[in-house]
This record gives sequence, C-alpha cells and structure tokens, in this order.
Amino acid sequence: MRQLLTLIIFLLINTNTLADKKFEKDLKKISKDNAFIDNNGKIYFADKIDNKENTILVIYTHGAMGDQKLDKCLSKWNLVPQVIRNLHNKKINNFEVKIYRLCSGVRGWSKSEQDKMWKHHEKTGNLSLKDSKGELLITNQKQNQKLKVIENTIDKFADNGFKNIILAGHSSGGWQSLKIQSNNDNLIDGVIGLHPGAGGTVKNRKEWPWWEDIRYYGFGDFTKLNAIIITHDKDNYNSPNDYSSLKKSNDVEFLNISDSKCKKKTTLGGYHGLALTKCYADEEQKENNLINYLGKLFK
Repeated sequence: MRQLLTLIIFLLINTNTLADKKFEKDLKKISKDNAFIDNNGKIYFADKIDNKENTILVIYTHGAMGDQKLDKCLSKWNLVPQVIRNLHNKKINNFEVKIYRLCSGVRGWSKSEQDKMWKHHEKTGNLSLKDSKGELLITNQKQNQKLKVIENTIDKFADNGFKNIILAGHSSGGWQSLKIQSNNDNLIDGVIGLHPGAGGTVKNRKEWPWWEDIRYYGFGDFTKLNAIIITHDKDNYNSPNDYSSLKKSNDVEFLNISDSKCKKKTTLGGYHGLALTKCYADEEQKENNLINYLGKLFK
C-alpha cells in the first residue's frame, strides 16, 4: 500500500512538472519571433523608442489552431496584417503608435485531457473538473495558456514604462484580448478585434455546446470593455449577431465590413480573415476607422 501511494504521488508531481515544462519549452520556441515591427514588417529594437509615456503600444496577437498544435506566428495566417502595420509611427494627437508582434501559440490540453473534460461536461454541464494539482483543468486549455502569455507580456511592458497599451488580435487573439481587458480595464486602454472568436465555428458550438462555455470562461465585466470590433455577415466563426455579450458595453464599436469590395482568401480563413487582406488595409487607409478609434482614446 505504501509503495502504491508513493507511486501515485510521484506520478502526480511528474505530470505537473511535465505540463510546466511543456509550457516553458513552447514559450522558448515561439518567443524568439516576438519583435517590434514597422509598417513593412521589418524588425527594430525597443531602444529606438525614446518617449514611452507618449507611445501607444499596440500588442498584436494572432489566432490559434487546436490544443495539441504549436502555432507559428510567422505563418501566413498569423502574420501581423497590413491593416495593423499601417498604424506604425502614426501620430495620434501628442502620441505615436508602435507595433509589437507577440507569438502566443503555446499548446494546451493533451488529447487525454481534452477527452476527460468533454466527458465531464457532457455528464455535468460544467467545467469544474480538476487536474492532479487540484486546479481547474480548464486553465490548461490552449486559450487560457495563450491568455497567460499575453498577460505576462503586458506586465513586462508596464514594468518598463509603457503606460498606453492597446491589445489587437485576430480570431482567438482578438477574443483573448477582449477577455483580458474585461478584467484589466485600468491597464488596457482599448482593443482592436479583427473577427474575434474562440471555440470553433458557430456550427461547432451548436454540435458541442461545451465550446460555448469554454470561450466565455474567464471573462470579467463586459460593461468595462472599450473596443472596435471588425465583423462580417458571412464569418462562420462569429457573425455580428454572435457578439451580444460585447454589446453590454457602450464603448464597443462594431465595424461591419460586409460591404467591402475585397475578395476573401482561403489561405487567410475566408470571410473570417477578410480584415487580414492587403485589400482591406487599403480600404481602411481611406476610412481611418482605427485611427479615429485611437484618437478618441488618446486626446
């Protein structure tokens, strides 16, 4: 009995250590591509930023694939889109915009963890299943691991004197940005969400309702949100009607680009990635919706 108990304790500790090691290993692998970039995507160093107090720091976070996959932020789908890069060095009243590319695609649940949670939710209708440490297993899910990467990055910039922080992101990158601001509105000034979403397509969430619970897990006060959200009627991940929770805030602006003349690109996710195209970036330069949004925040 004593030998069995010792073995169980060893396995529990070892499992937790492996999970932590996986996160650190993934972070080391992807963070080498973190960088300040200009409007052409060219890298430059932070020491070229003289006045941090008058800098608007836009931290861009890409979308995500499945839990067991490591997302590479230099893949075409995850590159910082031109519509965001065009903000580089823009003058907003007495402020100047800088863009930071954040690679956040660490892995989440193992296949066995995902299966355990699915079965638990199917039986109980909730996400209360705990891991071997006694912590909620949902915290190991990819979206929440991604959240941790973004939050750690924000803390580092805040500690280094950056006072004006905007989170921007596509798909799950945009969704996690909104989630963070709903809990830290005193630290995050605003969010630029390009087709934000999580938990798969609308069809996926109808077939597997647990994904609806997962995508809203960890959201704070919706009324504290301040954001501009780019949407499209034919986005199969989130149509404009799927953002009802975000409409609880009077400071969330929705920009429906269904009338855009731009063509969807399969390599960028179809209508879910229309805002990622160069064509849309060209349209936005004429409209200046993002510039105007930042102008309202920084006067």
